[in-house]
Amino acid sequence: MASIELPVALSPSIRMRIGSTSKHFCVLAAMLLCEEGKLDLDASPRTYLPELPEWAAPMTVRQLMAHTSGMRDSLDLLLQSAGPGIAVSGDFQLKLLAGLDSVNAPAGHIWNYNNGGYVLLTEIIERLSGQGFADFLQARILQPLGMHDTLLRPLDTALLPNSATLHLPRPDGGWSRGVFGAPIGGEGGIVSTVDDMLRWLNHMSDPIVGTQETWQEMRTPLTTHGYGLGLNMTAHRGLATVHHAGGVIGGSSQMLKVLEHDLDIIIMTNGRSALDLYGLVDAIIDRCIPDLPPLEEDVGGQVHDGTFYSSATGQVYSLVGIGDQQAISVAGMTLPAKRLADGTMSIAILPSDLRLRLVDDGGAPGLEAVEFGHTDRLSLVHASAAGDPSALQGIFVARSAGLSANIYEDDQSSWRVDLRGPAGGTHYHLHPLGPKLWKITPPEPGSTGGTLEIVEDGFLLTTGRTVRLHFARQDLS
Repeated sequence: MASIELPVALSPSIRMRIGSTSKHFCVLAAMLLCEEGKLDLDASPRTYLPELPEWAAPMTVRQLMAHTSGMRDSLDLLLQSAGPGIAVSGDFQLKLLAGLDSVNAPAGHIWNYNNGGYVLLTEIIERLSGQGFADFLQARILQPLGMHDTLLRPLDTALLPNSATLHLPRPDGGWSRGVFGAPIGGEGGIVSTVDDMLRWLNHMSDPIVGTQETWQEMRTPLTTHGYGLGLNMTAHRGLATVHHAGGVIGGSSQMLKVLEHDLDIIIMTNGRSALDLYGLVDAIIDRCIPDLPPLEEDVGGQVHDGTFYSSATGQVYSLVGIGDQQAISVAGMTLPAKRLADGTMSIAILPSDLRLRLVDDGGAPGLEAVEFGHTDRLSLVHASAAGDPSALQGIFVARSAGLSANIYEDDQSSWRVDLRGPAGGTHYHLHPLGPKLWKITPPEPGSTGGTLEIVEDGFLLTTGRTVRLHFARQDLS
C-alpha cells in the first residue's frame, strides 16, 4: 500500500525515498565539477569550506566520498541526542561540524560510514556551482536522462504529489508516520520511482552524464570490502555487482546491477528496514541467473555468548546465541552471523569484510577482529565487575558538540542517561558491561545505542558512527 490511510496500492510510478542510494548521485554531481576543473578530489574540504576547523586540513574530498575521512558524523550526533523527527535549520549540521574539536580517527585510518561527509560534499557542490543542490541535480543529471519523477526532497513534512507515505512500525503492531526531521541533501534526500531508477540503472551501463573515466573512478574500490566513491563493488556467488542501499525513517531501498549479465534490480519500500533487502536482492539474483556456484554456508557448531571490549579502540562486540544460530551484536544492532570453515565468524547480511575469531587471552576467551585491513584484539568483560553506577551520577558535557548528559537513578531504581543537544534530547537505559564500561540502550526498539567508557574526568561515548566522544564531568560548584 502507498498509505495505510488510503486504499492506494504502490506502483512503479509512485515516488518513494531512496535514502543513501542518493550518495552516488551526489558523487556524480561533484565529479561533473571535477571534469570542469572546479573541484580537486585530493584537496582538503577546507579549500572550499574555510570555516571548518583544523581537523579537516589532512582530509580530502575523495575521503569524504569514500567514508575514510575519519571525521565525526553530524547526523549521528543529531539523531543520538535528539532522535528522529526533530526539525532543525538547513545549516544545522554544517554549523555543528564547524564547532567540533575532535575526530573519530586520523584521516585515512579507518572506514566508518559517515553522512556528515556528504553534508559537506553537498555544500561544496552548491558553493562551486552557484546553484542549489536540488537545481544542480535537475539540470545536470536528472532532466538529461528523462528522470522526470526524481528530485531532491529535503523534508518529509513538505507535501509532494504522487508520493508514498513512510511507515514506521510501532511496538504494539501499528504504524507511525516516518519523519526524518532534519533537512537532507546529497547524503540521502532523493525521491524516485521504480521506473526512473530502472532508467538510471540502464544509463549506468553506458553513461552519457559523466565521462567513462569519472564512472571508472566511482567504481574503483578504495577499501578492502569494496566501497568506492558512493558505490559498493562486491561479488555474489562469483558475480561482480555494483550497488548501494538506502535507509530512511520508515522505508528503505536497494539498488544493484549484476555487471556481466546487465541485470538491474531496484527495490523500494515504505515500511521495511534496509537490512531486510540484502537477502531479498540476493534471492532475486539466484532466481534470475541459474547454475551459480554455492553460497558460503554456515558450518554450524558451537554457539558462543559473551561481550568483548578493546581498550585500544573502544570497540565492543557481543556474541549472542539465538537457539542454534550465532549472532553478532554491534552498535546496538544484533545481526545474523555465519560460522565459517576457517574458524572465523562473519556478519551474514551486510557488505562487510569483518571477521571475528575466538582466541586465547591469557587463559580467558578473547576475540580477534579483522576489518578493513585492521586487526583489533578484544577481551571478555563481565557485568558483575562493572562497579557502582552511583559513582557515575551527575552532569557531563561535550562542549564542542553542544551536548550534555545527565546520569541519574529514576523512580523505578533504574539508571538512566538523558542526552541533550541544541535540537532536543532523548533518554537511554544504562546497563553494566564490565569494569568502567557501560551500555546505553534506547527505550524504543529499532533504535541504536552505544557504550560509555569511564575515564578519570568523565566518559567516552561510542556509537556506530561516533568514536570516543569525550564528555567531561560538569563542576556545579
